[in-house]
Amino acid sequence: MTATITTPTVPEPGMFPVLIEHEARYADLDPSRRIGRDALVRWFEDARVAVERDTFGADLVARLQSRVRLLLAAIRVDVLAPLRVAGSYRIGVGVSHIGTTSFSYRYAVFAGDECVATGESTSVHTDGTAPAPLTDEVRGALTTLRIDSPAPSRPDRGEARAVRENYPFRWDVRTRFTDLDTNRHVNNVALAAWYLDGLAELHSDVLGYPAGGPLDGLSPSSLSVQYLEEVHYPGIYQLRVAVTDIGEDTVRYVCGLFDERRLIGLAEAAGFHHAPGEDGDPVELAEKLAPFRFRG
Repeated sequence: MTATITTPTVPEPGMFPVLIEHEARYADLDPSRRIGRDALVRWFEDARVAVERDTFGADLVARLQSRVRLLLAAIRVDVLAPLRVAGSYRIGVGVSHIGTTSFSYRYAVFAGDECVATGESTSVHTDGTAPAPLTDEVRGALTTLRIDSPAPSRPDRGEARAVRENYPFRWDVRTRFTDLDTNRHVNNVALAAWYLDGLAELHSDVLGYPAGGPLDGLSPSSLSVQYLEEVHYPGIYQLRVAVTDIGEDTVRYVCGLFDERRLIGLAEAAGFHHAPGEDGDPVELAEKLAPFRFRG
């Protein structure tokens, strides 16, 4: 079951300048036997790296890596239909925005010609301490990938979201060495999985920590993450979760990642607040989630 969440117009394969064949792996499956949300974040990362390698060329990539770094600032995933391990998929990639120091991609996952998931990301050029302007060479390469699409939207970063105590649910996370990427900080895919784990912990809490974890139908259909600061190893961080809206069928969440009291990551998610139980009867969580509303 996938929640009906408001998303941009469903894209078609023809709107993307690049289509990458991608085989689903057994390791991509979540407990529902469908492709997990964190796996889609990894698919988009693989597609992004492949596009930049082919579009920029090996020489330009090497020069960029010697002077500046490309850091992911934000990622969004929207699941439109179930993704299964059988068969192959195509990932459409295009550049939706080119700024002074950053640029954004739009993604779509196709099963045949059916769009089953979409995504957005924003990458920032940095000299290691501050954003660095994109060079004309990089701009020229990115221009060849431009598509007609709005720039990605970002979650609200109002002052209330920087207050740790405004999020009622707490889950502590210890970084692992295997979470690190080549930049020597926690990889964006691992961080996205932290937010999904935090939501699963909340669902388990209100369900009484059932064996095997929470119901599959409670997994969010939409996840949007902002990477505000680097997350390091070793370290222990607080992931906080709150409910921002409970509708007739869906619930919206906001998550904050804190280093002590400092906000270093932010996410929004949406999904159903009810799902079929093991006996087939619906399990309703709207009332149980109400005490976890955001306090700001």
